[in-house]
Amino acid sequence: MSPHARGSGPTIRRATSEDALSCAQLLLMASHGMAEAVFRDLIPGLPTEQIIASRRIEPVGRLSSHTNWWVAEGGHSDIAGGMNAYALRDDFQPSREELLTEERTRILRPMIELDAEATGTFFINILAVFPEYRHAGLGQRLIALAVQEACGAGMAAVSLSTFEDDSRLVSYYRKIGFAAVASRPIQPHECLRAKGNLVLMKMPIDDRAAPIRSRPG
Repeated sequence: MSPHARGSGPTIRRATSEDALSCAQLLLMASHGMAEAVFRDLIPGLPTEQIIASRRIEPVGRLSSHTNWWVAEGGHSDIAGGMNAYALRDDFQPSREELLTEERTRILRPMIELDAEATGTFFINILAVFPEYRHAGLGQRLIALAVQEACGAGMAAVSLSTFEDDSRLVSYYRKIGFAAVASRPIQPHECLRAKGNLVLMKMPIDDRAAPIRSRPG
């Protein structure tokens, strides 16, 4: 598959290490405060987005690495949005961040438990679009790319986790073929801008995914 996906609007391409800061900003946006709770002040004096970029996205070998990101490039080479996604094999092991304490990672337990139930799928970990580029179909183009990558990786389904109280987003995912298959209660935290449950949703790659798969990009 070509590393560049063109359609109407921004060009989608594989990310590079130079995109790490933009990817970190997208990760922070999509996590509704969860990433902020984990990484804020982890390295004193550094902004959270720089910590995430240098510790999680620039290095190779992590699931969150830039090697597992696609970014959408808008006008003037601005990053419009992006997606961190990968095949979750049955034997996957999340990479350990040596600076993180048990207290910091407690908020991640629901996500880790749901990740275990997503094995055997192509998992969309982060999908986000900057506000000025929203409502133009970019999110669906990125999901279409995930479906194509899933097919290439021999996966029978695409999966993602989202926050249950974001009813608009949950409804959107259901409309395009995802179904909720599991949920876990969110761990309360002052940084978190969501409440209720974290929901795992899956979409089989069959005729139901055809309208998405056939979209350009």
